[in-house]
Amino acid sequence: MAKKAALLVSALILIGAYALFFGGEDDFPSGGFCGRDMPDPYYLDLKPADVQNPDDVIRYSSSIKGYAEDLDVFERAAFYEWYFKSHGFDVSFAYAEKFADTENDHLWLLVRNRKGEVIEVDPSFSEVGGSSMVPLDRAYAVRDREFDDIYSAKEALGEDAVTWWRDEKACKVLNENVLVTEKERAQSMADA
Repeated sequence: MAKKAALLVSALILIGAYALFFGGEDDFPSGGFCGRDMPDPYYLDLKPADVQNPDDVIRYSSSIKGYAEDLDVFERAAFYEWYFKSHGFDVSFAYAEKFADTENDHLWLLVRNRKGEVIEVDPSFSEVGGSSMVPLDRAYAVRDREFDDIYSAKEALGEDAVTWWRDEKACKVLNENVLVTEKERAQSMADA
C-alpha cells in the first residue's frame, strides 16, 4: 500500500512539474529550466549511450537536429555537447581561430570512444564547408584549443557565444530531458 501511495505522489509531482514547465509557449523563457541564466545543474544524468563508432554519434545527433536549426555555430556545438555529455559521451570542444585557413573561428566537438579514439563531430559542418557531421577533412585536425566542458568554453569564448538555453526550440529538449530524469528518480524512490 505504501508503495502505491508513493507512486501516486510521484505521478502527481510529475504532472504538476509538466504543467509548470510546459504551461504554454507564452511562458518562454521563464517556464521550465531555460531562460537567461545557464541551467543549474547544467549536465543531466540520462540513460548512457554506447558510442563506439561514427554511426552511433550520427544516430544520437539525428534525434536533436531539428531543435538546433535556429542556433548559431557556437551555440549549436554547445547544445550538442550538453546532449552528448548528459548521455554519458566522453566529449569536449575543439576551437580554431582561423578555421580551414579562413578568417573565421569555429567550434566543434571531439567525442572519444572507450578505446580512446577521437571522433570529430561538427553539428554546423554545412555552414563552414565541412563534408559531413563526422568529417574527415584536414581542416578539423588543426585546432588552437580544446575545452573539456561548457564551463571552460564559456570562460574562454564568453557566455553569449554558447547560450543555446535561450533558444525556445533547444530549450524544449532540456525541459523534456529534465522531466525524464525526474520521472526516473521518482520511480527509483518508489521502487526502493
